[in-house]
Amino acid sequence: MKKLKIIYQGEPGANSHLACNDAYPEAEAIPSATFEGAFAAVSEGSVDLAMIPIENSVAGRVADIHHLLPESGLYVIGEHFERVRHQLLVIKGSKIENIKTVHSHTMALGQCRNVIRALGLRPVIEADTAGSARIIKEAGDKSQAAIASDLAAQIHNLEIIRGDIEDADHNTTRFLILSKEPNDALPEDGPVMTSF
Repeated sequence: MKKLKIIYQGEPGANSHLACNDAYPEAEAIPSATFEGAFAAVSEGSVDLAMIPIENSVAGRVADIHHLLPESGLYVIGEHFERVRHQLLVIKGSKIENIKTVHSHTMALGQCRNVIRALGLRPVIEADTAGSARIIKEAGDKSQAAIASDLAAQIHNLEIIRGDIEDADHNTTRFLILSKEPNDALPEDGPVMTSF
């Protein structure tokens, strides 16, 4: 039997990657540099599904998705709620008092203001959380940290110097699961909620 392929926007270790692993543990999670690329891969049939973030309980709606989605020609076949846990990652052997900058996506930086302020760090905006982990790994600079997932820490062999640093413990992202083919829930399947 063919293995299900699900695409997400971001680098390996992104929260969208975690959402794919949690919602479809047996599937192969495939990274895409852009949302447009993810939508195109589903439309072309090179992957089966896309895991696309639509809103976060702290930061609000995800920019771009609301105008890209109607034009995609894809069907929403499900949703997934992923609890977001941010980790402060460093090169192994780094000391917290030596960290000067913290790299991450603007949403993650905004969701971890308390720790950033308490440690006196200068935030540096990057394209995504997992990418920031890769950037500090490649730099090898012990004065730099990244805010990313524990999966990004594993992938890039980084140390979690502070765990679960998000300001709000209800920090959750809602994802839509998209398919080329419709898969409508039937009333007899149980409780159903429809949204437009």
